[in-house]
Amino acid sequence: MFVGTGGIYADIYKSLASNQSLFPSLPETTIRLGAILNDPNCDIPAAAKLLRTDPGLSAFIMRIANSAGYMSRVPPKDLESALRRIGLVSASRIATTFAIRSSFETSNQLLKQLLIMEYRKATKVAVISYLIAGKIRGYDASKAMLAGLLQDIALPPILLRLAERPEIFADSQKRSHAIDQLAPLVGVLILKNWKFDEDFIEVVRSRKAWLRDSGQSTDMSDIVLIARMHSLIGTPAFMDCPSFQDVPAFHKLPVGELTPENSIKMLDSMHEEIDGLTKMLAG
Repeated sequence: MFVGTGGIYADIYKSLASNQSLFPSLPETTIRLGAILNDPNCDIPAAAKLLRTDPGLSAFIMRIANSAGYMSRVPPKDLESALRRIGLVSASRIATTFAIRSSFETSNQLLKQLLIMEYRKATKVAVISYLIAGKIRGYDASKAMLAGLLQDIALPPILLRLAERPEIFADSQKRSHAIDQLAPLVGVLILKNWKFDEDFIEVVRSRKAWLRDSGQSTDMSDIVLIARMHSLIGTPAFMDCPSFQDVPAFHKLPVGELTPENSIKMLDSMHEEIDGLTKMLAG
């Protein structure tokens, strides 16, 4: 399960698994909001009234409803028309995605800037997941966006524990390796604690499992894996990735003639949208 560093990773995992009070909690407002938006008796005007109490979330929902994933000839002019376009179930997932930011907040000055940086990286994975899923028939783009962000949900408690191990924490390469070892395992524990569905749990479990092959059909983990690879292009971490052609998930995405070059061009053409949504999500 763990590689190297004399069992330190195993010790950190055991300490987190045995003390789940260190795990982030879903904000109470998100739980309440999700329950209301998923209630079959909730109507659009009532949902819009509720969402207007959070201007940042309302603006993000408007931005999503006007994005390429929901493109139409008549852009929504107000929150009610935006909700009609995306649906209340998707609005609930978007609200949860927006609220995850609080899980990356800390009063620990040693971790503050690092968690901000990691959260920004995670939001980019989430937004690219959203845009890729929007091009695949039958996939809910809002669900892929939430899944992309949740893939890094374990980073706050992991970094808190790693800060107690300066021999790892102070070395960026060792710290990254520790995160890659621990994030899938701890992330699964967190999502089980939150009672998330298995498809979300599998996305977290397969974080950076580049050679994962789940069969012929595309699943959400495939989408998020390819989104993460794209998010790393132009960074030193991309050098540690296999080539797109060697990644089974890449060949399963049914988005036309997908070559590495076309894939990069597709996302380059969406650069402004990726940048805009990422900035809104990151606050």
